[in-house]
Amino acid sequence: MTGHTLYACDTPGCTSWKAVFTPDGYVCQQCADKLEQQYESEPELVADGGTQWGELSGFQRDVLEAIARLDSADEQSYGLAIEEDLEDHYDEVFHGRLYQNLDSLIDKGLVERSELDGRTNSYTLTTEAVAMLEESVYRRGDACGLQVTDAGGGEK
Repeated sequence: MTGHTLYACDTPGCTSWKAVFTPDGYVCQQCADKLEQQYESEPELVADGGTQWGELSGFQRDVLEAIARLDSADEQSYGLAIEEDLEDHYDEVFHGRLYQNLDSLIDKGLVERSELDGRTNSYTLTTEAVAMLEESVYRRGDACGLQVTDAGGGEK
């Protein structure tokens, strides 16, 4: 685990106890209520292929986040690197589960696969996946009253 207690709300900055499972994770009741209001008032997060954020499994969303973290650290996002990143949050990540979900994310148009070398594939997020992740960050921050700024220092 990485600095986040097992039972704390999944919303960044919130330290309340988990109570409700939502498309954005396992959150406290207060964050769930705020998310519900936003879900009802905002259009669905949809990739060009028609995939909605809430249709992705929690593991698939974690895979997208792992690829984004590796990219942010200027590291190659190949299978083993993604697996190691995910193991910070999961006790064990089975090979079959990871690659089945990567294939599914490719089919949904959220991840692209390219050849890194003769045996290894590299995975990158599509612009649709990046947009979905960014929107999720802003929605979760707003749900807990947090101000999210972009990498350039501007506020959103």
